[in-house]
Amino acid sequence: MRKLAISAVFLFCSMVVALGQDSSLAAPRGISYNIKKKISKSKDRLVIDFCLMNAIIKKDGGITVPDNFKVSGFSRGINVYFMYDLVLDKKKKNPHFSIAPGIGFASENYYFKSFGVSWHHDSITRFYPLGDSISSKKSKLNMTYLDIPIEFRFRSTPNKKTGWSWKLAAGFKFGFLIGSKWKYKGESLDNSGENVTFKDIKVANMNKLRYGVYLRGGYGMFNLFAYYSLSNSFVANKGPGMKPIVFGLSINGL
Repeated sequence: MRKLAISAVFLFCSMVVALGQDSSLAAPRGISYNIKKKISKSKDRLVIDFCLMNAIIKKDGGITVPDNFKVSGFSRGINVYFMYDLVLDKKKKNPHFSIAPGIGFASENYYFKSFGVSWHHDSITRFYPLGDSISSKKSKLNMTYLDIPIEFRFRSTPNKKTGWSWKLAAGFKFGFLIGSKWKYKGESLDNSGENVTFKDIKVANMNKLRYGVYLRGGYGMFNLFAYYSLSNSFVANKGPGMKPIVFGLSINGL
């Protein structure tokens, strides 16, 4: 996740420099003049979301989730999306409404220090307590998605000095799971007392497709957003009942 965050910040800075040098960013060849004009007016090509992760988790007494299971309040993630802002009103110089499809990546991390994840010797994926005899420093579940968002946007008239606007967006996105892993750091799970660090990849019984709704609003490049997953992270009856809820800071446009 750290490498992805560094790459996202570098990409964002590069985009800011590029747009600062040329406000009419060149569009791909072979498309109509009207589409080029719409693309060149867009100031929301790159969207970076810094996320705080949580989830609605169905407790079932330990079948898949213990009753005392809790996700850390500082679970976190990052989204990096490339968007095309297409105005809906062709006549206005500063149109207020637009639609923006996009594509990008999302990395989500859920921390639960006193619990582990098991699936290798069972047909069901479970969260289980590590027990008082094991001292853990980190236990987290990571999922990485290729996301395809699409959103409907409203922008106020830009400020004459800064060019910034008040913005509100309502959107829907669906994504494809491209990676998952459980990472653990702490005392060995066999009670040997040895300190270990390991990653167990390809967590079983995770849904390959996810989808959900979100809202984003703010002023200029700084926005707040909220996302709710309509789909479960795991296959029904084969893993924990877990629907992510995400809040955070979104940086987009200039």
